[in-house]
Amino acid sequence: MKYGDFSSLVQLGVGLHAGTALLQLYGEFGLQPVERAIARLKYALSDQDAALDNLGRLSQLEAELSIFKIQLFNEYKKYMKCNLAIAGILTACLVYIAFYNDDTISVGWALILAVLSCIPAPITLAVLWFDAARQIRPLRNKVSRLEDEVYGPPNRSGNLA
Repeated sequence: MKYGDFSSLVQLGVGLHAGTALLQLYGEFGLQPVERAIARLKYALSDQDAALDNLGRLSQLEAELSIFKIQLFNEYKKYMKCNLAIAGILTACLVYIAFYNDDTISVGWALILAVLSCIPAPITLAVLWFDAARQIRPLRNKVSRLEDEVYGPPNRSGNLA
């Protein structure tokens, strides 16, 4: 095996880690259902006169969501720094590979390059995603309960109204 045999894998690793560091997927996809539900509730409660208690609860939920977003961003920054550091290391490996393309590579270094290229980014993304999903669950449940109070419980029988 030669270093040149691993250039594509290391390029993939750089892209994977840089992309994972720069994309905040949970903020885009994981929070959308809660944000949409809060927007629907805000609209529904704007038409009701006797909704002062629910408006207070809705304001509290909006505040909790804002705090969660700040906490999520702070947690995300840790993972972003880690993934950018790995992308930097892999970029340095690419430069080395470019100069020593035809030199043989040991099995140990080949394994290190493969693991470093493919493993950390998906792990950090999964950890951040599952941790955020676990932390947002209580807020999602509160929003759902408020929706049930405002709109009535959902019709789970499968029949339309």
